[in-house]
Amino acid sequence: MDKLSTLLARYTFNARVFYNGGLCNTHSNGGGRLAGQLHLIRKGPVIFRHDDGEPLRVDEPTMMFYPRGMNHRLEAGADACLSCAMIAFDKDLPDPLANMLPDCMRIPLKEMSLLRLTLDLLFEEADRAAPGHEAILKRLCDVLMTQVIRHQLDTGRICAGILAGLADPQLAPVLAAIHARAHEPWQLQSLAGLACMSRASFSEHFRNLIGLPPIEYLTRWRIALACKLLRKGQSVKAASARTGYTSPSAFTRAFKEHMGRSPSQWLMPEKKGEKE
Repeated sequence: MDKLSTLLARYTFNARVFYNGGLCNTHSNGGGRLAGQLHLIRKGPVIFRHDDGEPLRVDEPTMMFYPRGMNHRLEAGADACLSCAMIAFDKDLPDPLANMLPDCMRIPLKEMSLLRLTLDLLFEEADRAAPGHEAILKRLCDVLMTQVIRHQLDTGRICAGILAGLADPQLAPVLAAIHARAHEPWQLQSLAGLACMSRASFSEHFRNLIGLPPIEYLTRWRIALACKLLRKGQSVKAASARTGYTSPSAFTRAFKEHMGRSPSQWLMPEKKGEKE
């Protein structure tokens, strides 16, 4: 599995279409940290107004994406045609993917023909509401987010965070190793060796680009992986072994420190919701 796929396998996405038609003159109150809003402008003009900054006019087919649901107002011309959707990110992980992306992303569809095809399929499937459409929407949302993030990496528009680290020649092998082999007994020295850097230089470079010390990032990745394993029904003992902890008690302490609850307490609301 390539480095981006390994990262995205940690997250889940869901899409809910809330508008699909000729005019959308709405105000977004923002979805908070874990929900974003996506607007597909098929035909302009559409003006986007934010709480600060100059109005942004869109005339050509374009995708506008607000990963954290930043407040914005759409003013659409009489001939405008657009579709709008909520994009929900996994709410239970320590580092939501939404936090790694810019506040506002503007991608003209002429730059990405495949992105346009995915968006058309997503909104067409939402309109049909045929059997199995929820499963198809989820998978299309996974494809959409992968395409969006790949575009941001390819165009160099992400200059900090995990995604920038994946594009960094020194940190990319380190992140790939952590993501693929979280169970290994990584130490600062062994991680610095993968980057071909001294410990001090590696620590500084990692913190400056990723925003966390290397060992803190390793711990967060392990906890996020553990969340995924626990959801799949694995025991605390199995999850602790697969995420590199020497004992279930050590794992439980680290889990509680980062998630605010023990593994069993963290799972309880989800199981209760399933019964209801």
